[in-house]
Amino acid sequence: MVLTRPFHIEACVVSLPQAIEAQQKGAHRVELCTRLETEGMTPDIVLVQSLCNHLHIPVRVMIRATETGYVTDSAVLKKMIDSIIALKQFPIEGFVIGVMEKNRIDRVAMLTLLQHAAPFPVTFHKAIDLSDDITDDLEWLNQQQQIDTILTSGGAAKAIDGIEKILEMKSLFLGQVMAAGKITPDVLPLLHERLHLNWYHGRAIV
Repeated sequence: MVLTRPFHIEACVVSLPQAIEAQQKGAHRVELCTRLETEGMTPDIVLVQSLCNHLHIPVRVMIRATETGYVTDSAVLKKMIDSIIALKQFPIEGFVIGVMEKNRIDRVAMLTLLQHAAPFPVTFHKAIDLSDDITDDLEWLNQQQQIDTILTSGGAAKAIDGIEKILEMKSLFLGQVMAAGKITPDVLPLLHERLHLNWYHGRAIV
């Protein structure tokens, strides 16, 4: 029996079996990536196609071409653009992207990626937690209607320890703030009681 929850859950998955299990356990959406030891990278195109063929819940796909950090150069940017173009042929629901430069959003690179990702919606992932000026960066994100969600742990390893920062970001960002960071089913009720968000994200969230 699928539980009825007062919020939505996005499960982070790296394989088709994980995605199917997340769907069966009540996830409302999956974020597909690979190489979780690097904080996630762009998955294989065949895997994306497989999820689209087997799931009835939405799939957002991470676009990241670096094993460490979130900084782009021309070669990295080209890889990311090529991945976006290739994946737009599938019935995915959106992308998960975030690029930084000197601990601020790389606005030039981000606008280029958004242009190629259009009209798909985009989640700006946890790279946002590295921002040295979160207020200014969130104001910029508010101007990008394509970015409907930000993923954050409030800068802490665990969302439960980043509650105050997440609440601050919730007050600043006009779209959906999705909490992440070691969220498990037993932590969710307490987290929701404090945050009252519409979305929560995790690898073991269901």
